[in-house]
Amino acid sequence: MVQCLCLSPQTIGLISGGLVLLSIIPYAIRTYQGKIHPVPTSWLLWSLIGLAILVTYRSAGANANIWPAVFAFSNPTLVTFLSVWRGEKWKRPNPAEVLCLLFGLASLILWMVLRRNPELAQYALYVAIIADFCAAIPTVRFVWTEPERDRPLAWLIYGAGYFLAIFAAPQNTLANWGLPLYMTAISFTIALPLILYRLRRNIPLREWA
Repeated sequence: MVQCLCLSPQTIGLISGGLVLLSIIPYAIRTYQGKIHPVPTSWLLWSLIGLAILVTYRSAGANANIWPAVFAFSNPTLVTFLSVWRGEKWKRPNPAEVLCLLFGLASLILWMVLRRNPELAQYALYVAIIADFCAAIPTVRFVWTEPERDRPLAWLIYGAGYFLAIFAAPQNTLANWGLPLYMTAISFTIALPLILYRLRRNIPLREWA
């Protein structure tokens, strides 16, 4: 087990979870203010994927490092609630979102069958990660083509939280390391074009949040 800064895995897990929770605050505030307009359909799908990742990660052996997954479920659930409260329009799922939904449901079904066996439950986790990856592809395409329409701070904090979770892993297994490594990579992949766009145009840091 890798340790960091002489902190216990439990402390590192709480800090990493706190960072993931913190990442949603700017987005939630701007949604509440009506400055951004999230689509409830997409964020409800993220909530489902977050739930699938949470329960499968726990059954696959996560312990102190579970907190980022807890808030990765609660964060999109909060945005879904705010978007519905703001009266945002539901949209018909596109083919990529339908694929995400199918993988997410498949992961939950596998978890229900395999949850008592950590060695087998990890396969349900991998299916959930595939569902998340399917959902992330349109987001990556979006930020590279229209970087002015999103902001990098939340993605950076989210990625940092999951990166820190690596050091809270109770065991050096693919299941414990795979999720935080994937989440770190995909978050920074999304943040990169947003950062480059702002650096090239000398956009002040207050506009990064």
